[in-house]
Amino acid sequence: MEPTYDVVWPRSPRGIQARRSAPRLENLAGARVAFLWDYLFRGDELFPVLEQELSRRYPDIEIVGYETFGNLHGKDEKERVAGLGEDLHRRHVDAVVSGMGC
Repeated sequence: MEPTYDVVWPRSPRGIQARRSAPRLENLAGARVAFLWDYLFRGDELFPVLEQELSRRYPDIEIVGYETFGNLHGKDEKERVAGLGEDLHRRHVDAVVSGMGC
């Protein structure tokens, strides 16, 4: 008699349902762009260079620095991230550059 085996799926069900992404900006001309950072890896070096280059390419871009949002990593991370969408909306942010380490 041949042995039989139960077959199992190695992945769990999705906990979060997929959502449609917001439409992309055609370009960053005149956009208000927020920088977000978790203060873990060299953002203090990266973001000034990125801001300089973006401003060179798009002279009318407006940057909202990571200092405005503070450290998005730490003991109050869940609350801060949960309120981030409203914070970005209130500040009229069009796009985000996220410098979050893994």
